[in-house]
Amino acid sequence: HVLARIDGDGLSVELFGVARMLAKTPLVSLDLAQGATLAQVFSALADKFPVLVGRVINSEGLISGYTCNINGLNFVRAPDAKVNSGDKIFILSADAGG
Repeated sequence: HVLARIDGDGLSVELFGVARMLAKTPLVSLDLAQGATLAQVFSALADKFPVLVGRVINSEGLISGYTCNINGLNFVRAPDAKVNSGDKIFILSADAGG
């Protein structure tokens, strides 16, 4: 699972589950421009953590078995979806229980 939030200092991404184990860190800071897209979030994560490629993300976005939720309201898979200041982005694996 990944939680991302854009704030005044850029984008912070909190990793959970398999993503955290693969990246070997719980928190990542990314610098993305206001109005960035999910594709830019995924691309920045892939650049910073190549180990996530093929396991969590690929060149088209999320791999099958993962979904993205913005602000706990809308499930989104479109890579061109915009993320805004204060948004929280959750990337959830299909094996997430509740």
